[in-house]
Amino acid sequence: MNTEISRKQRLKFFFINVAAFASIFLLLGFITLQLLKSSAYRQTDLSLTQMAENEHLIDMEITRYQQDDPFLAQLPAEQHEKDLEGNNRFNTQIILWSKDGKILNKSVLGGRFTELENLTLDKKQLDSIETLNLENDSDTTQKLSFHSYTIKADQGENVAYIQFLANTNQIADSMKTFRTILIICMVIFWLISIGISFYISKMNMQPIMNSWRKQQEFVENASHELRTPLTIIQNSLQQLFTKPEHTIIEESEPIAQALNETRRMKSLTEDLLTLARSDSNQLILQKELVEPRPFIQQLAQPFQEIAEMNDKHFILENFADQPMLIDEKRIHQVLVILLDNALKYTDAKETIVLQSEISSDNWLIEVKNDGPSISDEDKKHIFERFYREDRSRSKETGGYGLGLSIAQQIITQHKGKLSVRDWLPKGVVFQIRLPLKK
Repeated sequence: MNTEISRKQRLKFFFINVAAFASIFLLLGFITLQLLKSSAYRQTDLSLTQMAENEHLIDMEITRYQQDDPFLAQLPAEQHEKDLEGNNRFNTQIILWSKDGKILNKSVLGGRFTELENLTLDKKQLDSIETLNLENDSDTTQKLSFHSYTIKADQGENVAYIQFLANTNQIADSMKTFRTILIICMVIFWLISIGISFYISKMNMQPIMNSWRKQQEFVENASHELRTPLTIIQNSLQQLFTKPEHTIIEESEPIAQALNETRRMKSLTEDLLTLARSDSNQLILQKELVEPRPFIQQLAQPFQEIAEMNDKHFILENFADQPMLIDEKRIHQVLVILLDNALKYTDAKETIVLQSEISSDNWLIEVKNDGPSISDEDKKHIFERFYREDRSRSKETGGYGLGLSIAQQIITQHKGKLSVRDWLPKGVVFQIRLPLKK
């Protein structure tokens, strides 16, 4: 992939991740502040509404105003304690208003009235919680915050409205401190997320780069493999043109060579087409119920005959007897690939085993041969396209390194597994596991 394109794509991933983290942190901070604000003022607001519903407490405040006695407590001790339960009277005030908006109980408020002298009556905010901010004339730097609940009074001759105030400066200061800490934490974690975004953008590019490299290798290998037979065909045809007077029999060798390479090229292009369809999810399986035993028996017969002709031992262990839902043509293709490889890489007197059985809810198929073993390093790459353990030998046997890759694709589409292991003391085992359909 072009370096400039790769860099731009990585930057794009980076900025997307940074923006995503920033959006998440902002949303989380906003939700956290709203929830905290709601819960912080909930008890204060509940206390104000309870006070407004407490007739004993209202009567006592009106009586104090009428008798001009701030220390009056006409209620019994038990009732007085009950009325004050849950209400912090150090932070709450009860204001009695006249019809024309004047505070009536100034003397009862005493020194606290200086903090409330700028308070005005808002008749539009009755029976609802209201937030108030007052400035003290003697100290303009001091701002007082209150939550207010005002009701219309039906007690007393002069009292028209009753306002309940709760000082919220302490809550507001705590909220301000929390908001500052939250913002600092969000900034710190957002800076950390920038580093994480850089790492994630790098990780996101790795699959793309790997895919690009594989595609590039695939095209290069396919071009290389196609170039050889095309060159042979071209040379053979050019040779025929140099001898126009010769008969077909006289030039049968270059013609046969060209035909042989044409067949090989056709096989290669079919394999490439199979892999391309599988990569693009266009390789559709035609599944049907198949009886494993006759299927394996029929498939193995020609390979048994070939092995016998080459003085090789072919052993068939055919035990699977449960119907399988498979694409018969594709599974046949897989087994032909494995058996063909087993025949190619075994010499005379050596053994090939085809085993089929039902094991642990799986159709287990194994193709074994006691030919050359495969190294552990080669086992890691043996299912890769165009990979050949012994390239010189593969050329002799006509292989392109696509067969096992195609086999793995087909087995994977069947939700199965194709694996390879050593067959001790010498040899290789290719194992297929296909799940039984309940």
